[in-house]
Amino acid sequence: MLSGTEYLALPRLPETFLVEPIIPVGGAALLYGQEKVGKSFLAIQLAVSIATGEPFLGFPVKQRGPVVYVQLDTPRSLWLKRLDALKQAGVDVDAVHYVDRETLNLWPFNAANPEHSERLARDLVPVKPVAVIIDTLRESHQGEENSNTEMPRAVASLVSITQPAAIILVHHARKGDPEKPDDIRRGSRGANYLTGRMDSILRLTEENLHYIGRSVEEGTIRLARTPNLLWDAVDSTLAQHIEDVTLIPGLSQRERARLLAERTGRSVDSARSLLQRRGA
Repeated sequence: MLSGTEYLALPRLPETFLVEPIIPVGGAALLYGQEKVGKSFLAIQLAVSIATGEPFLGFPVKQRGPVVYVQLDTPRSLWLKRLDALKQAGVDVDAVHYVDRETLNLWPFNAANPEHSERLARDLVPVKPVAVIIDTLRESHQGEENSNTEMPRAVASLVSITQPAAIILVHHARKGDPEKPDDIRRGSRGANYLTGRMDSILRLTEENLHYIGRSVEEGTIRLARTPNLLWDAVDSTLAQHIEDVTLIPGLSQRERARLLAERTGRSVDSARSLLQRRGA
C-alpha cells in the first residue's frame, strides 16, 4: 500500500494519449459500425496515423510507434486488394505490421485458447507495438458475444495478449436499437459489458464518426469518402460550399462538381463523390 504522495511519485509515461483524446496509451477502444460501412478502411487510416505520427481526422497523434493490425475477418486475397488500392492512393500501408489467419495458421483463431494466445503474444514481442488493432472482435474468440460472462473473458484474453499496447477492437453495430438508436454506448452488438469496459468508443456511419470517452465528451465529425475510399473529415466551410453549389439551379452534377472543386481546391472526382453521397 502506498500513500498518495508515494503513489504520485511512481514512474509514468510522458504521454497520456496515442491519439488525443480518443486513444489512451495502453487503453482500450471500440470502433464499430454497420457491415460494409468502411470500418476496416478507417481502422487502417488510424493505424497508419499512429505509426507515422500524422493526425487522424484532425485528432493529433501524441505518441507514434509500431502498430500491428490483426486481420481475422476478410480473406487474404480481398484484404491485399484493399491494401494495394490504399497504397496506390498514397497511404503509407508499409508503416503498419500485419497478421492474418494464414500467417498465424490458427483456424479459427480463439484468444481464449492458450496455444493461440501465446502464439500471437510471442509474435508481438519483437515488434513492441504501441497499438494492436483486432479486426474483428467477433472472429477473435469463440464465446457467446451476448453473454456478460463470456465477453469479459474474451476481452481479458485479448488484453493479456496485447498489453502493454493499446488495443483497438473493430466490431459490428446492432441491426437496430429502437429504444435508443442514437446512443453511442448502446449501438454495438453484443453484451453491454463491452462498451462499459472501453476507454473510448467510436461509431462509424456513412457520413459521421461519433465518439465518446473517459477523457472526452460525446462529439461528432462529419465524414466523406474520397474516390480512393479513404475517409476525410468535412469541416464546416466545406459543408457550406457543398450546400451552396447544390442550391444553384440548372446545373448538371458534373457542373456542380467542377464548381465545388474550384471553391475547395479538390479534384473534380473528389468533389463529385462528396455531392453523390449527399444526393446532389
